[in-house]
This record gives sequence, structure tokens and C-alpha cells, in this order.
Amino acid sequence: METAVREPPSIVPFRPAVLAVLSVLVVLTTIYCLTTGIQIVFPHLYYVPIILAAYWYQRNGVLYAAVMGLIYLSLVTLFIGYNPNNVVAAFTRCVAFVVIAGVVAVLSHKIAEKHASLERSEEKFRTIWENIPAGVMLVDADTHEIAAVNPEFEQMTGYMEKEMIGRSCHQFVCPAEKGSCPISDKGMTIDHSERLVLTRNGKSFPVIKTVRPVTIGGRALLIEIMCSHEAKENT
Repeated sequence: METAVREPPSIVPFRPAVLAVLSVLVVLTTIYCLTTGIQIVFPHLYYVPIILAAYWYQRNGVLYAAVMGLIYLSLVTLFIGYNPNNVVAAFTRCVAFVVIAGVVAVLSHKIAEKHASLERSEEKFRTIWENIPAGVMLVDADTHEIAAVNPEFEQMTGYMEKEMIGRSCHQFVCPAEKGSCPISDKGMTIDHSERLVLTRNGKSFPVIKTVRPVTIGGRALLIEIMCSHEAKENT
């Protein structure tokens, strides 16, 4: 099963037109060169549309390469005449067209599969992040600036994520003073411990909190997971 290569939507509709123009130009250049005795440079022009077709259309791109090869072979035979050496050389070139298209198609398929796998992973993560029934906050382990929060934490605090990103968690959503972080400053381990969270209206409420150090993209972060105290009591 073929996997399409992802590109900006604005480019995709122009693919057939690009290949059609390049194909016509290559054929016309071939005719001109063969009628003027040039037999060296122009065959390399075929690789441009062939590689693009194989990258964009994979299996169908290989078929395109075969068709272009037959056109090349036919034009060489037509304009130069039947000569065993020329025919063999042209046929070898046709085989090269198909082989290169095949290699590009395989690589394109692998790239597309990796993109699809990344998209599936992102979708799974986003689904969990947005629907987990617990507040989650990512905090920079060094600066204590908030890096991200999930929708549940937004509801807990009354703040939108865009209002929290980049702000220090101290005296904002966490009652601890700067320099008194239980994790990074006091070396404490918070594992299902009862803590307080500050809200937009200045009030605080208890949560069951777990904190774990993680590294994402080379950046040291603290991932803080918070469940409401009531939810803990009901389990």
C-alpha cells in the first residue's frame, strides 16, 4: 500500500502540471539534440522529472520512469537509426531510469511512513494530554518557568495556558516562594503527596501531586501531575 508524501497543500495540485511541463521540455530537448548531433548531455535531463515522479507518486512514479525510458529509446532509434550499439546504450539508460526511480520510490515510502508514524504518535499524545482527568504542568527544572499545561489544569486554576507559559510557577500556581521549591531546592520527593494549588481568584485548594523529572528535546523539565483531593478520596 502506498503512503503519500506529505507536502504543503498548495503544492500538491500542481504536481501533474509540473511533471507534464518537464516531460514536454525533456522530449523537445531530446528531439533537438538528436537532430543536431548532440548525444551526451540531454539524457541526464530525464532524471529531474523521473526523480520527482518517484518521490511524489512512488509506484506510479516507477511506471512513469519506464514510460519515459521507452520514449527515450524510441526517439534515439527514430532519429539516429537502428544501430546495435546505440540501442544497447539507450536501453541501458532506460534501465537506469527505472532503477533510480525504484530507489527513490522506496526511500519516499519510508519517509512517508515515518511521517505517518510521527503523526499517529502526536495524535495519541494530544488525545491523552487533552483528556486525562488530572492536571498536568510542565515546568523548566532550572528557571521554574511554566512550559505547558493541559486543559484540566486550566480548569483547576482558571488560567488559560497562554497566560501561564513563561511565567514562574512560584507564588503563581504554586504557593512555594522562589528558592524554596520542594523538588529542586530542598531535594524532596513528591509522590502522591497532598499539596496546594493557587487559582486565578487568589484562593488555594488541595491536590494529590506527583512530580517527576524528565528531559524533552534536551531540556530538563519537571512534569507535575495533580488530581483533586476529592477525586483521590473517591477512589
